[in-house]
Amino acid sequence: MTDIAAKGDPGAQANSGMTVSLERKAASQVALQVEATPAEVDAAIEASLRRLASRVRIPGFRPGKAPAAMVERAVGWETVRHETVDHLVPDLYLRAVEEVGVEPIGDPDLDLGELERDKPLKFTATVTVKPEVDLRDYLSLRVPMETTEITDANVDEAIMAARRTHAELVEVDRAAQAGDVIKCILVMRRGDEILTGGDNVERDLELNREEVIPAIVDGVIGLTAGQSRTFETVLPQDYRQEELRGAAVTIDVSVHAVRERELPPEDDSLAVLDGHGTTLDELREYYRTTLAAEAVEQDREAHEGAALEALRDHVRVDVPQPMIDREIDRQLADLEYRLGSLGLPLDRYLEMSGSNMEALRTERRDAAASRVRLELALDALAVAEGIEVDENQVQREARAVAEGRRMDASQRKRLEDIARRDLRRRAAGERLLEIVTPEGSGFVST
Repeated sequence: MTDIAAKGDPGAQANSGMTVSLERKAASQVALQVEATPAEVDAAIEASLRRLASRVRIPGFRPGKAPAAMVERAVGWETVRHETVDHLVPDLYLRAVEEVGVEPIGDPDLDLGELERDKPLKFTATVTVKPEVDLRDYLSLRVPMETTEITDANVDEAIMAARRTHAELVEVDRAAQAGDVIKCILVMRRGDEILTGGDNVERDLELNREEVIPAIVDGVIGLTAGQSRTFETVLPQDYRQEELRGAAVTIDVSVHAVRERELPPEDDSLAVLDGHGTTLDELREYYRTTLAAEAVEQDREAHEGAALEALRDHVRVDVPQPMIDREIDRQLADLEYRLGSLGLPLDRYLEMSGSNMEALRTERRDAAASRVRLELALDALAVAEGIEVDENQVQREARAVAEGRRMDASQRKRLEDIARRDLRRRAAGERLLEIVTPEGSGFVST
């Protein structure tokens, strides 16, 4: 057992083996003053000598069988001391952290005293810890549930989309205009590097600014079959390939045919063609019901997002910089994994985007701080509401993630800890929705 002798901290406790006191500092840092007893130090030294005995050769003795005094003479006291410190201090630190009930963020800075036989070992570990969160009067939070009404105009748009889906493409002898679908060869280049279309394969291109980069649509409109054009543009910041966002590119397009859509009539035959009823009225009712169900889901997601934002902005907490840095590290590791799956190394991505690691971290700092703040708020809410999770569910979630992997006991425990944390946050989010939703709003937590 471990001694926690109170030295000014009301949360300190007492037992046997060592003493530790906790001093809280600014920026969510704490200093743990730890003192191991002479008996514990001597026991750790003897354990170190046993380990060293199995690793050194002493003439006349089998490995591990030489007397401790001979092993010490052979390797020297400094080696024994280092071996003891390397094993004893991490153990003392982890025990101290567990006993005082803080959650470290990152590794501690150690101020270590001298280790000697028959003397206590003293050290101070200064570390950033998970900060305290002031939930304030969180039970007073309210986020009204907005409901989307499905109008005749919405149904009209759905019917038009169905007509467009079943339209026939008819080739026309005129210049391309918005809404047309052209047959073309389109090549996108950045300098000498071909990004898309380098195989000279004919493709369909819909001249719709909501579906295609507007600058490309504008560059093609006005061309007739047999014409070509080269123009330059800058890819938008929401381009699907993150590494190409904001890149200056050159577009070469050669139009082979211009086609327009010939829409089917808006009558009973459209319902049969679309496969949802036999009359136009039945088709309209189908889309009204479908749109209403989609609206309910979208409203629910919007309400959840607004509730989480409300909690995040309501609490008082100083987010430690190491937690933000750790979240940025997680995001960049995820980015590197996704780029790797595309065969693109991270350094190549940085080169292509004209960026660097420092700029990349700066770009993500605000979002990372916001995410950490929300996670801290949810963790605090779970504690305040006494939320516990089903350990059977924790095991199921951990097994699902670990399936097919070789993992040792510590890795499995880490997975279980993550699953338990995520389940508690999920449950805290559900409880938050119950708190913020006014009665009679019609919201049902799922």
